[in-house]
Amino acid sequence: MGSTPNDGVVGFEIGVDELPQHRVELPGYFIDRYEVTVGDYRKFVEPTGRLPPRIWDDRRYAAPSEDHPVIDVRWVDADAYCRWAGKRLPTEAEWEKAARGTDGRRWPWGNQWQPGAANIQGDRRNWTAPVGSYPLDKSPYGVFDMAGNAMEWTSSWYQAYPGSTLRRPDFGQLYKVLKGGSWMSPVNPFTHAANRYAIMPKWDHPHLGFRCAKDE
Repeated sequence: MGSTPNDGVVGFEIGVDELPQHRVELPGYFIDRYEVTVGDYRKFVEPTGRLPPRIWDDRRYAAPSEDHPVIDVRWVDADAYCRWAGKRLPTEAEWEKAARGTDGRRWPWGNQWQPGAANIQGDRRNWTAPVGSYPLDKSPYGVFDMAGNAMEWTSSWYQAYPGSTLRRPDFGQLYKVLKGGSWMSPVNPFTHAANRYAIMPKWDHPHLGFRCAKDE
């Protein structure tokens, strides 16, 4: 999990909060093959009375399509959806392993960036895509859209890695970790699987989505 200082090469940037690379042992778990879609989320908000994402009524964006990832979702709502579905949000480590496989690859498809492999900024789409639309953006475990489409919430608080000497006021139980790139992300620094992004759980944004996990 994480990166090494040597992973920073031309066209690929790493953040100091990804250091040091370390080994994590995880119990067995399941993770959704696809990001939660608008159609999935609609089945949740209608019977529960929970407010839908604000973007659904924002005319600056396209009308929500049922097979696209649900976006503009706060952590508290993503967490509630997963619990309603009998699942939970994945931890940061679970998400990263699902994206990287057992060989620690940088992107779901391998160690070299592949133009056009994921739905990110500059891909000419400039919007979300139906989940699973990018066949290269698939991890060794068959999990789709982990480099693009929607950045995804995890259950983990933003903390320094074991062995890190990095000190940040953001560390602690204030921000939740997000993983992966989105339709609004440039290649660097967001798309590689070890990247860490963190915001407050109460915030929403048009590039934020999620998928669920479950104990084995």
